[in-house]
Amino acid sequence: MSKKLTGLIMLSAVLTLPAMAAYTGPGPATQIKTAADAAKAKDDTPVELTGYLVQSLGDEKYLFRDDSGDVEVEIDNALWRDIEVSSDSKVKLIGEVDDEWQGIEIEIDSMRLISE
Repeated sequence: MSKKLTGLIMLSAVLTLPAMAAYTGPGPATQIKTAADAAKAKDDTPVELTGYLVQSLGDEKYLFRDDSGDVEVEIDNALWRDIEVSSDSKVKLIGEVDDEWQGIEIEIDSMRLISE
């Protein structure tokens, strides 16, 4: 009887392990691609912006510009990872809209330089 009990305990332990799977299909269809659209988007809307950081506004905030216009972005200091960016450097920023009482800003989750 103890072999059966031991077997059942081991089987239940294996069956309760969490599944290690993830969704790998396309992302949300409502992902914003331009500064003008991001400035009008709802809170938590995903964004993927390609353009230029044209001005530092202080306190991890920057002015981002693309062909459609400007929008304020917040880039955590940890994301810079020794990346040097000037106002002439093209970047891709991925994040989400953060609608605060001061207005819309884009909270950036990842950033990379785009080579032309």
